[in-house]
Amino acid sequence: MYKYAVLLSFLGGFLSLSIEVIWIRLFTFSSASIPQAFAFTLSIFLIGIAIGAFIGKRICQENKASVNYIGKVFIISALFDIIALISISCFASNQILFVLVVMIFCCALLRGIVFPIVHHLGAENKKTGAAISNVYFANVLGCTFAPIFIGFYLLDVLTSQQTYLVIVIITFIIAAFCVNQKTMKLLSILLAILSLGAISFPEKVIHSLSQKENLVLEEIIENKHGFIQVYRDRKNDRLVFGSNVYDGTLNVDLINNSNMIDRAYLLPIIASQAKNILVIGLSTGSWVEVLSTMPQLESIKVIELNPAYVKLSDSYSEMANVLRDKRIHLITDDGRRWLNRNPDEKFDFILMNTTYHWRSYLTNLLSKEFLELTKSRLRDNGFIYFNTTGSMDAFYTAKVVYPYVYQYKNMALASLKQIEEVDRKNIASTFEKMRWEHNQSLLFDTPEKLNKGIERMLEYPILSYKEIDFSSIKRPPEIITDRNMITEYKYGLLNSLSSD
Repeated sequence: MYKYAVLLSFLGGFLSLSIEVIWIRLFTFSSASIPQAFAFTLSIFLIGIAIGAFIGKRICQENKASVNYIGKVFIISALFDIIALISISCFASNQILFVLVVMIFCCALLRGIVFPIVHHLGAENKKTGAAISNVYFANVLGCTFAPIFIGFYLLDVLTSQQTYLVIVIITFIIAAFCVNQKTMKLLSILLAILSLGAISFPEKVIHSLSQKENLVLEEIIENKHGFIQVYRDRKNDRLVFGSNVYDGTLNVDLINNSNMIDRAYLLPIIASQAKNILVIGLSTGSWVEVLSTMPQLESIKVIELNPAYVKLSDSYSEMANVLRDKRIHLITDDGRRWLNRNPDEKFDFILMNTTYHWRSYLTNLLSKEFLELTKSRLRDNGFIYFNTTGSMDAFYTAKVVYPYVYQYKNMALASLKQIEEVDRKNIASTFEKMRWEHNQSLLFDTPEKLNKGIERMLEYPILSYKEIDFSSIKRPPEIITDRNMITEYKYGLLNSLSSD
């Protein structure tokens, strides 16, 4: 009995943490990757485990604790897991967070029942302290192994839905070994086989969570790094979302400008002689494609954390053109880590069209420490050009590090030198030389296109730091640091919603 208890303790811990990894993934996806998502999911899960453990204690006090009882609990847990999966797939998106909370709590509660029972069985006829220690050790070992196996391996070869079903199948199989009754064993095996068959079903869970008003979902790519979704809007433009948050639009047409691509066209104008460029984050590739038309360009290094963007380019010629350009080098890595590992690399400018400042880990790209790192990787008179996504603290932080800071729409341009004035003459001289690399045709091949492009670029001025309006935040701006993480927490999305 003691050995069974230790083994079941390991398996119980493994299955609980495995299902928790999936819940965290689904809740984070549904809550737009706010940094509080992990803590909230963990809290709900632990409350469920605690109440489940209380129920398990009552079962032990009533002398019902047995391996057979654990098997029945596993069958009920796995059945509820299936109900939860179906519920998520069926509920409308505006109700989904509430549904997820209920499902996380119930799943954790059912699995929490097992924990005190295995301890009770493990302590029978043994020295209590040593027995509980071993059972507890096995449980912790299972809990440790689960996120490593699920998070680092299984989610890279299976979808979240398939991984979830694998956990359900394992639960049914363990239950079949635990229960005494022949009918229960057959039922568990039958349910495991049916669940195995369901793995081949089309992905439904993430599709359901991805539905958005006025957008048609075209494609989802999933791996252990997250999700890439592609939608079509009413104008037939393709929009790319990263883990359920808008990432960019596939467009390089300055006249259309549906994605404010004029922000990218500003770079060839103010840095027409740039040869070596670093881009952190590929997204749709539209910005990189615009930069690739610069006549003096020799190399663009693109650091992208998620390798699935390469797979995305297989389906969209706009992105494929970018990756076929031999001057463009795509590197799969974290931008900050890559900069730290390559101290000798220097660039004429660094571009980061980063995602929303309130998402998890964005401090890593907006903090004073990171901007100091980028400053050390610039050539003389270089600059960094990054998307603040409306964070005025990002402009203020940039001015602490760089001598010259400018605003163009929601972009911050932090420079080691003053930027030359952008006027009709230098816009025209730049645009007349820009060519697409894949066919060597001019971007602005008619006087009409050239004039429209010039007028587009003159619509918005580049503001000097003194001209930037901080009044909208109704407080003094603050410096973003690695330690205070104010864009994610103090002034993050959750706090701004609660203060409205």
